Amino acid sequence: MRVSTIKKCPDAGARLITVRPTKRVLSYMNDSNLLGWLIFIAIAAFLLKPVWRGFAAGLAGTDSERAKSDSLSTFSTEVVGESHYQRNLESITGGKTPDGVEKYLEAELVLEDANPHDKNAVRVDIQGKTVGYLSRERAMQWRSSSKHLKTRTCSAVVRGGWNRGPNDQGHFGVWLKLP
Repeated sequence: MRVSTIKKCPDAGARLITVRPTKRVLSYMNDSNLLGWLIFIAIAAFLLKPVWRGFAAGLAGTDSERAKSDSLSTFSTEVVGESHYQRNLESITGGKTPDGVEKYLEAELVLEDANPHDKNAVRVDIQGKTVGYLSRERAMQWRSSSKHLKTRTCSAVVRGGWNRGPNDQGHFGVWLKLP
């Protein structure tokens, strides 16, 4: 910038300075430079997106808290056979309550090739305890689509387990959010 005039104000004894931009300042705003900055910002945003997502995920809390923030409709795969594993589910959830529970956890899917009832069986474990199986149809679908997966875990929700007296008790159920 260039100072073009300096005048003394007679009233207050102060100076009035008039500043006018020079061509040098305006040259930084030409089209090619602006395009370069826009490209730089776009590339930076693209590269920093995974970093921001990781930061935002950290703000959401633990895995179970993030799972809870997901829509409940995304837990669309119901585990079968959980009636045989109610004690394990009571242990995992802390037992039955008058209002029941809704606990968000991580489940591990275990391939059971040697299962005598179904060679394609997929067992569902939570906290190292068996809580049920995928249905036969869903197990076959999941096996064929998960061959490339490194980890065989998913979000799970355990619901139910109310105890309002001897004639009003509910079993626990398990639903999964499969990839």
